[in-house]
Amino acid sequence: MNKFETNVAKFVTETGDNILYPFGPPIFQTEVDSNFTKELLEEGRKLNIKEDDHNFKLAGNLKYGRSYHYKEDYLFKVEPYLKTYVERYLNGLYSQYGSNYDQIRSLLSIQKKRREQTTGDLKLDTLWINFSQKHDYNPPHKHIGVLSFVLYCKVPKEIFEVQADSNDQKAGQIIFRFGDQISPLVGTEYSIRPYENLLLIFPAELIHTVSPYWVDTERVSVSGNFVVL
Repeated sequence: MNKFETNVAKFVTETGDNILYPFGPPIFQTEVDSNFTKELLEEGRKLNIKEDDHNFKLAGNLKYGRSYHYKEDYLFKVEPYLKTYVERYLNGLYSQYGSNYDQIRSLLSIQKKRREQTTGDLKLDTLWINFSQKHDYNPPHKHIGVLSFVLYCKVPKEIFEVQADSNDQKAGQIIFRFGDQISPLVGTEYSIRPYENLLLIFPAELIHTVSPYWVDTERVSVSGNFVVL
C-alpha cells in the first residue's frame, strides 16, 4: 500500500493505520506552573462583588458562585506569561500546517477586517475568575476576540464522582461543539474532565458549554480573551 506523508493531526491505530483530523478548530492543551495558578487564585480571592462583579457580562449561570474581573494593572502583569502559551499554540499550528500558513493568517485576520488600522499584535483584552458552586453551569456560548482560554485553579475530584440519573454522565466537564453531525461517523462534540493547572486555548468563536455538578464544593477557573490590535 502506498503511504503519503502528512503532518496533519492523526491517530495511529493498533494495526498501523492513520485516522486523520485535517478539519475543525484546534484546541491547545498544556499545563502551567502551579505557582502561577496559585497566584491567580490568591489575587482572585481579593476581588469583591461591589467593584469587580463580572456575572452580568458572561453567559454563565452562576447562581451560587460568582465571577469577577481582574483589575487592569494585574491583567497587564500576567499578559506576558499567558502570551508565551499563545505563541506556543500558534507555533504548533505552523509546524502542523507547514508552508500552508494561510490557516494561521486567516485566524489572526478575523478582527483585522473589523478595524481600519491594525498592528497585528495580540493583546489580552479581558481576564476573569469563576468561583463555581453546586448546580452552577455555563450554557452553550462563544467569546469575543480571536483566541480564548481557560485555566483551572481548583478542581475537586468529587465533582466527577456524583452523576445525575441520565445517559449524559458529564458532571463538571467542559464540552466543545463544532459543526453538524451529518453522519454517525462525524464527531461534533469533545468533552474534557479538567484538573488543576490545566490550560486550554481555543478559537474564541468555538461553541462550548460547562456542565453542572452535584456536590457541595467549589471549583475555580480563570478565563480570558485575546484580541488583535
